[in-house]
Amino acid sequence: MRSPLTFVTLTSTLLMTFFSTVTVHAEFQCSPVPTIPASLVGDRFFPSTVATWVTVTKSRYTEGECSDVKVPGYDNFPTKRCLYANADAGAATFASLQAEVIVLNPSSQQLAIWSINACRVNGATDAQIPKCLRELRNYIVANNGAQFPIVGSVVESYCNSSTLYGTCNSLAETNKWRRPRNTWFRDGIAIDYVAMQGLKWDDTIYPKSAFDAVFNVSFSDVNIKNTYSSARLAGASREQWTAWRKHIGKPDMPDGGTGSVYGAGWRIVAAAVHKAACRGGQNELFDAVVFANASWMKP
Repeated sequence: MRSPLTFVTLTSTLLMTFFSTVTVHAEFQCSPVPTIPASLVGDRFFPSTVATWVTVTKSRYTEGECSDVKVPGYDNFPTKRCLYANADAGAATFASLQAEVIVLNPSSQQLAIWSINACRVNGATDAQIPKCLRELRNYIVANNGAQFPIVGSVVESYCNSSTLYGTCNSLAETNKWRRPRNTWFRDGIAIDYVAMQGLKWDDTIYPKSAFDAVFNVSFSDVNIKNTYSSARLAGASREQWTAWRKHIGKPDMPDGGTGSVYGAGWRIVAAAVHKAACRGGQNELFDAVVFANASWMKP
């Protein structure tokens, strides 16, 4: 068994070797001091997987004008309040919509580590893992672009934020359902607020005061009405999560969690898993998505 000193030295050496051959832009990471398992950094697919995730992290549109901010429940994490604008699938026709969001976005290294771990713990061999990594990355990029909104608006086209408006690829560039709108999030999950909060899934340009109010989560959380299914970053559903936890013989709620995943407890799961992943080398929601997609392991 390696000593802790050997673990740190090996990890540092591997990272220095990687960064001496690949230039990585300054990017967000979701923990100031992540614990990086040497076994994953030493995986022969690690350098190439980081490189593919770099192209994703460079494209995260929520990372506009950002500043450090503190959020209850995310103490000691590098949370950022960001002002940005996006037109999503309507960029060719419609003006960008300005919004604000507080994010805890991971780095390309962290995304690579979580991805490799998810494929490996689900049994991927060296022959199988390239497809698994590619399918998982494409799934996450299509779902959310590897962006974890703690609270605030993620601007998406109507056609990307709901199946009620058709699929964006099937619509003409001038179709009104390609217009961008605010979609509201808490702990990586889309939500609705009651009318009193004054926020809708619409194309209103909300003032700074509206964002100040919703970012005061001690008060705005009591106004959450609905919690939807897809949990970022993995884009995992409640059903995928419960199937995974049953598979590994653990309860639906993480240690210390209360409630039900079929209620507000789903936010507890998403937040707890993301924070644990930011500190280490495993994102269990990634594991759950790979477990649910067995075809990703087939040639």
